[in-house]
Amino acid sequence: MFNKTSNRYMTRSIAEEIHPEIAMRLWNLIDERKMEEDELDYLQVFELFIEDGKQLVLHRQEQPSYSKQWLIELKHTVPITSTIWCIDDGQSQMMLFPTDY
Repeated sequence: MFNKTSNRYMTRSIAEEIHPEIAMRLWNLIDERKMEEDELDYLQVFELFIEDGKQLVLHRQEQPSYSKQWLIELKHTVPITSTIWCIDDGQSQMMLFPTDY
């Protein structure tokens, strides 16, 4: 799951509402886990919150169970509160809001 060579897409609503800096950070968190040879579920869940003017990201998956959080200082945009999914269907990867599903 989540091979870096797979095509990556985002829904129109992600493209319109999520700053590219945030989207790239989320893809990078997946890539970092893959480089560490962690087993990735087809569904990666990112819950974003604002904490002390920074972006708090809670990254989790169900199988195998995984949860980790980061506090990220953004340079080109402001932090947001949202939930974003990244899904790998084996052929491509999609970033979307749960409501897009």
